[in-house]
Amino acid sequence: VGTFKKVWKEEGPATLFDGWEPTFLGFFFAGGTAFFLTEYFRRTYTALSTTLIMTSQSASEITATSITSNYEIPLIIASAATSGFLCCFIIAPFEAIRVRTVAQPDYADNIFGVASRMIQEEGFPSLFSAVPVWFLKEVPYNVMKFLVFDTSTEYLLQAYPVAREDIRLSLLISLIGGTLGGIAATIVSNPADVVVTEMKKAKSDMSMLEAVDILLQRAGPAAFAKGMQLRMVFYSLLVSLQFLLYDAIRIALGVGSDDMKLYLNVLGAALSETSTT
Repeated sequence: VGTFKKVWKEEGPATLFDGWEPTFLGFFFAGGTAFFLTEYFRRTYTALSTTLIMTSQSASEITATSITSNYEIPLIIASAATSGFLCCFIIAPFEAIRVRTVAQPDYADNIFGVASRMIQEEGFPSLFSAVPVWFLKEVPYNVMKFLVFDTSTEYLLQAYPVAREDIRLSLLISLIGGTLGGIAATIVSNPADVVVTEMKKAKSDMSMLEAVDILLQRAGPAAFAKGMQLRMVFYSLLVSLQFLLYDAIRIALGVGSDDMKLYLNVLGAALSETSTT
């Protein structure tokens, strides 16, 4: 709150919106991709697990499916981790531009100018130089986001089954689950977020380890918790709105959760048949 007041007083309210364009674009593309890929890999890994159980234990498909259902949490973790890994390559360049825009307001006139100057002066790979750090941020972030959302909403739907038929309650549960997922995701990803900011706020060839060393010298281990409260507010809002928007569109189109599962199952089967032919 103190930082917010200081920035508002000394630099004006417009400063609070610096870097919003790359932030919006990065989370729009990476967020949408994460939802699709997480669900895709979840179904892929579930199908692979079922096949392996059928083969190794000579079990029927019904028995294998029943056994696989007991591993729901590991499957969520594996699918979200794979999705998060791939999304790092999408969000890293947007975040590099955002950090430079905020840290050096006079660096260029707009995000295209920032990107162009960074590429000219530092090379195209500079936009992806923080990808290794993003693995440490985005993978646990994505895992916690989906894991906490899925487990919390499932618990709430079991506790209040009427919400399955009530649109407002269903959306409220999505909002709660998304908020909890965003808070949990912030806690596990904040240290890497701080390192990324240190690496990309100025033109340099700073490595991940060098950034970590500078942060430790500056403030000790507490440096990796810097900005956590603000990020917690931002990510809880972001994640809750993502899940709320997803469910709102699904409900508005009259698509039930079972209908969505059926559609994705048919799509997955079609893709599998295509890949084998």
